[in-house]
Amino acid sequence: MKTFDILRALTPLGRGLAVAAALAAALALGHGLGLRWDPFNLAGRRLAAAEGRAAAAESDAVARRLELEGGVEQTRRIDIQHQQAVSVARATDRAADQARNAHDASLPLDPARAARLREHDRRLCDLAPAVCGPAPADPAPGGDDAVPAGPAA
Repeated sequence: MKTFDILRALTPLGRGLAVAAALAAALALGHGLGLRWDPFNLAGRRLAAAEGRAAAAESDAVARRLELEGGVEQTRRIDIQHQQAVSVARATDRAADQARNAHDASLPLDPARAARLREHDRRLCDLAPAVCGPAPADPAPGGDDAVPAGPAA
């Protein structure tokens, strides 16, 4: 039998299956040889989507790195500020103790010196008005009521 006799002997369904098998074999052989057929550009779309995801992941990683660096820097600054606040509080406490324990702590101030101090206080308040507010009054020595803080002189 010849090849054409075999094809004539097949039913239409058999012929269709033979053609489909031949096409599949040709596609497999072409694919194996490196031929690609992508009529809807699916590979290009997948590549573009993968590149977009990679760019987004890279920018996200950069953002996370910058967040981490900012957090470390902020923590360092807060630590420095806290250390400064503690140092200022200690120095203030020492100065207040020294002033309370001074030999002339209970003597009244000379009126001229008090006027000079008020003038210096006024100048400082002119330079930094936000800092000059009424200060909380310490209790008076001897158990008396505290003198209410008034406006800066």
